Amino acid sequence: MINSFKAEWRKLRQRPAVWVLGGIMLAALILFGYAFNWIQLSFPSKNFHPEAGLTIAQLKTALYPINFVKNSLQGVGIVGSILTLILGALVVGSEFGWGTVKTVYTQRPGRLQTLAGQVGVVSVITVIFTVAFYAVAALTSLGIALGDGATITWPATIDILKALGATWLIFESWSLFGMTLAYLFRQSAMAIGIGLAYVLAIEGILFRLLGGFDAGWVTTVEKLFLGQNAGALIKSFGQPFAIPGAAAPIVTAGVAVLVLVVYSIVFAGVSSLVVRTRDVN
Repeated sequence: MINSFKAEWRKLRQRPAVWVLGGIMLAALILFGYAFNWIQLSFPSKNFHPEAGLTIAQLKTALYPINFVKNSLQGVGIVGSILTLILGALVVGSEFGWGTVKTVYTQRPGRLQTLAGQVGVVSVITVIFTVAFYAVAALTSLGIALGDGATITWPATIDILKALGATWLIFESWSLFGMTLAYLFRQSAMAIGIGLAYVLAIEGILFRLLGGFDAGWVTTVEKLFLGQNAGALIKSFGQPFAIPGAAAPIVTAGVAVLVLVVYSIVFAGVSSLVVRTRDVN
């Protein structure tokens, strides 16, 4: 497994697509999480009306270091899930596209060891993405606070560590989902397409529409889905300021973590089964 890990790491660290995905994630965080909000609040238009009766000064506190964890977590949801799903699909699907699967599996070590190396490297990459995500968020919030002359106060260390762990688990589960789809369809394009359709149509649109019917079974079904539990875990950290009427998480943080871990294990198990039993050529 160690040799497989080294081989995968050498291959993926030199692949621009991997780091482009990380760069897109960080750019989205800076632009949509901080820059656009700061511009809107610093130079408000005549038609701008703060939500929930808050002042512009109060809204700006969401962009300062004290709230960098809560503010940044909003970008972990749909953007983070899509990009890490694509990461997992590319890692596996590209091997089929390049026609290198047969070569890899006819060399030592065996198929499952190769899969373990892929999972290990993807896990390391998601760790790098996670740490970079919060490092950039912290620096951006610090820069905004210094520019506004605001007091610099940081969240508790335990809260930062919890956010790092939660974000990594979300990224890991989605990347394993992407890997599983790529193994099932033997390509990255279809895996990415089906994965995006699932994220946007099922997790993003369908449950939102069904929620308008106020049916109890919808909430029950939601608790079984990957994206809904990831969203509940994000919501468990709270908002920078109270928003009247905001929906509570559908499950507790502990349940959400358990469901995400189970999904990760299932995805790894399905990939192992496909790799071991099916002709991959």
